[in-house]
Amino acid sequence: MAGLTFESVGYRYPGSGRPALDGIDLHVEPGELVLVVGESGCGKSTLLRAATGLVPHFHGGELSGRVTLDGKDTRDVRPAELARHAGLVFQDPEAQLVTERALSEPVFGLENLGFPPHLIAGQAHEALMATGASHLAGRRNVELSGGEQQRVAIAAVLAMGTTTLLLDEPTSQLDPVAAEELLGLVVRLNHDRGITVVLAEHRTARLFAEADSVVVMEASRIAFAGTPEQAARHLATAAPWLLPPVAQAFVSAGRSELPLSVRAARALAVRQTPSGAAPVRPASPLGVTGVSKQFGAITALRDATAGFEPGTVTALLGENGAGKSTLGLIASGLMEPDRGRVRGAGSAGYVSQNPAHYLIRERVADEVAYALDQQSVHGAERDRRVEAELARFGLADLAERHPRDLSSGERQRLAIASVTVMRPQLLVLDEPTRGMDGLRKLALGELARSLAAEGTAVVVITHDVDFAAEAAELVTMMGHGQVLSERVPRSALAQGMFFVSQLGLAFGCSTLAEAADMLRATAGAVHA
Repeated sequence: MAGLTFESVGYRYPGSGRPALDGIDLHVEPGELVLVVGESGCGKSTLLRAATGLVPHFHGGELSGRVTLDGKDTRDVRPAELARHAGLVFQDPEAQLVTERALSEPVFGLENLGFPPHLIAGQAHEALMATGASHLAGRRNVELSGGEQQRVAIAAVLAMGTTTLLLDEPTSQLDPVAAEELLGLVVRLNHDRGITVVLAEHRTARLFAEADSVVVMEASRIAFAGTPEQAARHLATAAPWLLPPVAQAFVSAGRSELPLSVRAARALAVRQTPSGAAPVRPASPLGVTGVSKQFGAITALRDATAGFEPGTVTALLGENGAGKSTLGLIASGLMEPDRGRVRGAGSAGYVSQNPAHYLIRERVADEVAYALDQQSVHGAERDRRVEAELARFGLADLAERHPRDLSSGERQRLAIASVTVMRPQLLVLDEPTRGMDGLRKLALGELARSLAAEGTAVVVITHDVDFAAEAAELVTMMGHGQVLSERVPRSALAQGMFFVSQLGLAFGCSTLAEAADMLRATAGAVHA
């Protein structure tokens, strides 16, 4: 089989003044696992769409060069036919599932490809079994967790007999346990079944060392492609924030070694014993007390109490469906609880995990200005604050663009800017790092801390434990609609079993700075 090949490929979206792909040359051998990394908006998603013919058949625009998949030129073959060879799973599985129940998803694809009716049921069930989702066959898709939906979406792709699986930020909405299970599934499909995998991902800790090759994209081009070890050496000087956290720690410490896994990092460093947990802080004036919320037969919150301190960044963690978003909505005044009360007064802002909920204007600058219009801020002051907020989020050059033309990470930053420009006293960010590269995560962490320094109570609902360990001072853990632990210090993230940062697993510390200090102090020592 010929695999996937890009030859001098360039592409522009309709009406766009800049290329989304520029001079791409890449060959993926059958059976390879390829990890694609790069900053938000660099072209990763477009690369995957071009591989399946969605670019240009669905999106339109101008495509130059040649993309071939299993020997077929994607410009000559429609995406429906290419679906027999490669399937793309997007970062939002709910938007990709089109039927009512899990089993119906692989059935739907097979029916559209004209498979013989007597073969469809068996092949659909086998695809669900291959992804560990056979027990979900009769479940309604809207009732599945994010990880379960991703498994069903992958099953729907595999059922059609595809030999190449393309994944675009598949873990961006998953808690650490679900993300680990999903990425483990992807590796097994590659190793055990020979499925070619091309995966774009910002959370690289699990897959960097597993990949056969790593492709680094920058400004619509491929800046580097090579083995994980070669890519790590390139990124150590070019963009260390794209490396796994353990490798970032060695770079920050000025060490020459670049371990790509927890096991390798432990072998190169003496792990320190974690310090004891600091005392729980006293109750704060903002938050909720004894709140409960029911959605039909589903109990979202059950007598939950949580406090959020002005001047502090608090990470709100828990598995998918734990009630985190519901608690955030109630705390920010956007949802009424069935019972209980909301503590504190003043303005509150909430940014949901789906930036599309916010994008209602025609220009990026207008999205931010609209919020100020609601506060009756006009004239020079309005213009100044809009300009400052766009610059703060790295969006100044995109001010005249249509929000729908932005990348997922850029849309997320724009959604946050449209709320932070109002200077709320309580700011709830629900999965703010979804679709963000490492550099933008660092910037977001700095922003969260700067907002807290101005007196804002910042709450970050996240599945990204590494980000939580860097950005937050306190951690509140939820499960099954209840608050399990409230406002414990972030050092707890170095001591957990599953909700634990990679730096915690490797070194027993929470932040990159702490890990770098430890590595500098133990340079030359080898863990026994």
